[in-house]
Amino acid sequence: MTGYILITICIGDVTATWPMWGGDPSHVSVQLTRGNINGNPVIKWRAYPRYPSKPVEWQFATIADVDGDGKAEVLIGSEDSALYCLRGTDGGEKWRFQTGDRVYSSAAVADVDGDGRIEVVVGSWDCKVYCLKGTDGTEKWTYTTGGLVRSSPAIADLDRDGSLEILVGSIDGKVYCLTGSGGKKWDFTTGGEVWSSPAVADVDGDGQLEVVVGSYDKYVYCISASGAQKWRRQTNGAVRSSPAIADLDRDGSLEVVIGSDDKNVYCLNGTDGTVKWTFLTGDWVQSSPSIADVDRDGKKEVLIGSMDCKLYCIGSNGNKKWEYMAPLPSYVHLPGALVDIDFDGYFEYLLSQMGATLYCLNAESGTLAWQISLAGDIHSPFAGDIDGDGCSEIIVGTNSADGAGYRVFAIDDGNNTTGCGPLYEDVEEDDLGKGLEFRTMGSGIYLFMPKEAQVSLTVYDVQGRVVQRLYDGVLSQGGHTFNSKLEAKVIYIVILKYQGGMKSLRIVR
Repeated sequence: MTGYILITICIGDVTATWPMWGGDPSHVSVQLTRGNINGNPVIKWRAYPRYPSKPVEWQFATIADVDGDGKAEVLIGSEDSALYCLRGTDGGEKWRFQTGDRVYSSAAVADVDGDGRIEVVVGSWDCKVYCLKGTDGTEKWTYTTGGLVRSSPAIADLDRDGSLEILVGSIDGKVYCLTGSGGKKWDFTTGGEVWSSPAVADVDGDGQLEVVVGSYDKYVYCISASGAQKWRRQTNGAVRSSPAIADLDRDGSLEVVIGSDDKNVYCLNGTDGTVKWTFLTGDWVQSSPSIADVDRDGKKEVLIGSMDCKLYCIGSNGNKKWEYMAPLPSYVHLPGALVDIDFDGYFEYLLSQMGATLYCLNAESGTLAWQISLAGDIHSPFAGDIDGDGCSEIIVGTNSADGAGYRVFAIDDGNNTTGCGPLYEDVEEDDLGKGLEFRTMGSGIYLFMPKEAQVSLTVYDVQGRVVQRLYDGVLSQGGHTFNSKLEAKVIYIVILKYQGGMKSLRIVR
């Protein structure tokens, strides 16, 4: 799945869009649009909250066109009890929504109520989940939970009734499933606080979506679309980490990867929650995984940080491939993201750590690609095309300010490169790709699925700019036609991501 990309899929007359924590419901935190920051990073713009003494963006920023003007905005929460919507081009404020307490949650974006307009959903420490109009940030509805909300919401058509649901955790120990109009469909009670952000996928292959989340009671829970427990797996410490879901070992089944305060990273069978492997670090694992085939060996790797001040790259079998410690050792307590940010055809990892320097690592080897000094405590960096130039930039918030009081930074390359394009080499990692058919058909795009699977579909122009941002969580077995409204006599690249691989298609309209 793409890292930040706002994805819109058109099946007949149905359109839906939803970027969220880590960019997608399965939380693999990968961005496919390349950048060209290759040793010469520069600050594109800087911004600060209304009260510059307050930290910003504990979790990922969200990059999306929330107001329908054709340009990307950056949504970022702050400890000054506000969610900010900033222009991607220059960081100027478009709107600000004031909550009753700090905002650690990442915003999720979708047309949640089916009115044809984008809404923004975010949680706050005032014990509320807010739904805001994307156009101006005014409130549409709120839902009050029994505790503060640090968890980031996920949005999906969980029960396949044609309407979207919102999944979010609360410190009251519950996971809430809300309707797009703000009503409660169900809640699920764990035995402890829920800091973890729910991930959504068909983890057990039964054709239905499940919700996976960690809890302070030391358990990882898998919850059905109706709110019933499917399985749970005990660790030996609180689970503050958010899960990532992927087929690591190419066996056609999904795994759940998550950290625990018992110092371990867990890889669980999606089917029943049994442990496939554990990886022991030197301290709590509060960070969350990023997952991709970073060294092109045909298998996926897990990149995750620990409070022992190290970032680890773990192979699909649970063995360490490399580790990295920043030159000024500091806790790696928040998630980072994978992106080909230097245009070399390989992923880089953007490291979140408590020092004042943003480190960019070569993900295949763990070596340092470049670094840039910003401000104290680098929170979760995120990548995406914020200014419409066809190349990814980096957004990062910080805990302390620089000398001028700035806490939000947009990083770009010094040459202001355009048209980087997507990383779209075809990859087949399991049997699904062998029977999958992906081609043009008349004015549409035809996709045959040999079995049910979670997919994403995105249309780019030849400059690498997103033209249509497409997503549909799970597609059933059989043929599907997607109607793309594209201009005439122009070449486009369509990127299909599915559980286990990626395919590209060039089309001319």
